[in-house]
Amino acid sequence: MSGFKNLTVPGDLQYLYDGSLEGFFCCVYESVYSGVLPQDILPEWEAEPCLLRQQRIPTDPGRAERVRRSIPARISNEAMQLVGHAFFSQLAGREIRLLRFLLLGYERGRGVTGLIGHPDVAALLEAERHLLREVQLLLGFVRFTERGGVLTATISPKNFVLPFMAKHFAGRYPQEAFVIFDEVHGAALFHQKRQLRILPVEELAF
Repeated sequence: MSGFKNLTVPGDLQYLYDGSLEGFFCCVYESVYSGVLPQDILPEWEAEPCLLRQQRIPTDPGRAERVRRSIPARISNEAMQLVGHAFFSQLAGREIRLLRFLLLGYERGRGVTGLIGHPDVAALLEAERHLLREVQLLLGFVRFTERGGVLTATISPKNFVLPFMAKHFAGRYPQEAFVIFDEVHGAALFHQKRQLRILPVEELAF
């Protein structure tokens, strides 16, 4: 994986992807190996007709895994953790900021997370802090109601916090079936028979 060197920066290119972390990693792969830095990266459902050239980046598990492995190997475990947190944050333009951060990391190595004066690094660190504060708040705030033998709760977070709440509640209620519905992001965390799943859900009638 290279960095910023030799990348072209067309002013009219926008990547579209499926909204998953794997899909984002494929955008990183495309940028690095095509030598192109797009102007923006958006989930497909957020894209609107515009003057930018829109390039859809398919999700390829093999390419995504190559990028995932490269981050701790070429940069650091701290960078991998920051990417995992910031990706699920509410930070506007997080995908393009994360891409620029990773390209910088491939150049600078381990010290990239310490570049707090860099605008992209500072924005990602603040987004991470905001997400983790919200997770801690919700871990103590969520109250379940039993409905038909299933514990249910609804939350309205600013960040997509369900992936960071899952293990806590699975450990707290290992024998219980429960559902936590995130009405803001249209998703729900389901736990049953020690199995955890996060699925897109538009509405749940509790």
